[in-house]
Amino acid sequence: MKVTLSSRLITWVGVPAALVLGLVVWNASRRSFDRVAAQTEQLSRLMARSHASDLETELSRVQKIPEMIGRTLETGQFDTPAKIESFLRTVVEKNADIYGSCIAFKPNGLGPDLNAYAPYYYREADGKVVFEQLAKPDYNYFQWDWYRLPRDDGKAMWTEPYFDDGGGNTIMITFSAPFRRDDLFWGIATIDKAMSQLMREGQAVTVGKTGYIFIVSKQGRFLTFPDESKIMKASIQDVNAVLGQHMLSGEGGFLRTRDPLKDRSAWIAYAPVHNGDLSLAVVYPEDEALADARHLRNELLATGAAGLLCLLGVLIFIARTTSKPIAELARAAQLVADGDLEQRLSVTAPTEEVRNLMNAFNKMTRDLQMRMQELRYTTTVKERFEGELNAARSIQMSLVPKHFPAFPGRPELDVHALLRPAREIGGDLYDFYFLDEEWLCFLIGDVSGKGVPAALFMAVTKTLLKASSSRSGSIATMIAHVNDELCEQTDSGMFVSLLYAHLNTRTGEVEFCNAGHPIPYLLGADHSTRPLTGAKDVAVGAMSALDYHVTTVQLTPGDTLFFYTDGVTEALDRSDRFYSNARLECVLNDVGTLAVEKITRGVVRDVRTFCGEREQSDDISVMALRWIGPPSSPS
Repeated sequence: MKVTLSSRLITWVGVPAALVLGLVVWNASRRSFDRVAAQTEQLSRLMARSHASDLETELSRVQKIPEMIGRTLETGQFDTPAKIESFLRTVVEKNADIYGSCIAFKPNGLGPDLNAYAPYYYREADGKVVFEQLAKPDYNYFQWDWYRLPRDDGKAMWTEPYFDDGGGNTIMITFSAPFRRDDLFWGIATIDKAMSQLMREGQAVTVGKTGYIFIVSKQGRFLTFPDESKIMKASIQDVNAVLGQHMLSGEGGFLRTRDPLKDRSAWIAYAPVHNGDLSLAVVYPEDEALADARHLRNELLATGAAGLLCLLGVLIFIARTTSKPIAELARAAQLVADGDLEQRLSVTAPTEEVRNLMNAFNKMTRDLQMRMQELRYTTTVKERFEGELNAARSIQMSLVPKHFPAFPGRPELDVHALLRPAREIGGDLYDFYFLDEEWLCFLIGDVSGKGVPAALFMAVTKTLLKASSSRSGSIATMIAHVNDELCEQTDSGMFVSLLYAHLNTRTGEVEFCNAGHPIPYLLGADHSTRPLTGAKDVAVGAMSALDYHVTTVQLTPGDTLFFYTDGVTEALDRSDRFYSNARLECVLNDVGTLAVEKITRGVVRDVRTFCGEREQSDDISVMALRWIGPPSSPS
């Protein structure tokens, strides 16, 4: 058999080159396919976590409202139906993202003439705030879960979604917080979140072309779903038992399973919403999720096939002029397979087929490079966002004192404080500074909410307090002034619980004002631990034109004051149990006579031990101030 140049070229050059090029193109297409698919999966996870986080943040913010209402009622300022209803209407009007709010008293809670009293304000479809009295014959609110369960358990909680027939007359979830008088149960304060709000938010999210987001309750019932006939009537276990088991586990994850709506293959990322015991899922149809990856793979395979045909054609027609461009092409293709997407071929081949092959190769590398640039851009945006959050955290932490000992030249006192935000930045604050040679000012507060808005509100509050601090007037007058300034300058509906105090370093006399803040503790030099009871007023920024009161305490040398935010006592373990004041008092009994830094660190360490692996749900701040005794006179 006669061996021709064409046959030898095809046998010894064409076949090996074709195999190498085919392998390179196939490997590049497979790796590109896997990369795009993984990127799509990651995007689905991020979308689920992001929307779940947004919803959790919103629910976390609004659940502070009934707690604030309860603490306000416990002060005794609102003791008549007219005052209570005016206060409740103000709360609903200032918080546009809640549906309604109710204050439900126990039987004869407001006196023997009122067996039942439960004022309720809510928004109608046009945004108008209307009043409804739930204490009526056809609505026995004492039997509803939103009243009965928190009353029996003695703690605040979210209800399972329900239709409030005779009240708000809509599907809603309710956060209920019990409040007390004389340490006895007095009633329930609530806020309602209408399911229609969640449905509108879920329908506004775009997931591919036909994807969607849905939310289920802790029992698996659909709260938002494209098929509205299943809302509150069907559960996720009915349409996809495997997905339902994963979503109701309380964990986030990713699953390739059947679409609950259209029974098609789908990628589903899900994440828990701990506030409200909800679970959110992002459904991405598999054909849409893999569309870009398949398109890129087919494009790469088609480009490789065209290249192979061109290569064989050139080898058959002319060996000498084809061998060099083919070798160059093989080399460049191998570099691309190794990750060098900057490769470009100079189209100088004398034949059209080889030039087409080179052009196709250049297009392939440009497309791959474009995909990689898009991925790098996404990564850069994420890193920049994280950098900005870190910068915001650094700025926030710089606003509070953190160098200790704080006053090395003042032996008559010692102070130490810690702040642990629940997120990158938070809304707790503390500060201490001398007003003059004799009086020390110190304070601690907790803004309603977390994140950047809470941090900004914290900065404004701290600035107003420091600008207004002096010994020229009453503490109560100054706090009332700051309260009015906050109400006038902000309309966000946020407020701050605050404990503000002055200490006479010569006599040990302490004057403090408690504006809706947890009661501090006095750790005596005689190893005793007791709460500092006194007047407790409304949180600063909640309402304007309020009166505040001052409580005076006399310290003895060696006594220590301990202050904290509710992130300590309301920390939750994996069983949803609170840390509680009882456990805090036990810890303070153990560490109360140690150095102030060991007191603060000991409490924070015990809270972390109690929570275990559970994520911190609220900002934590603690401060310990010890009066060692009057300063010695200079010799």
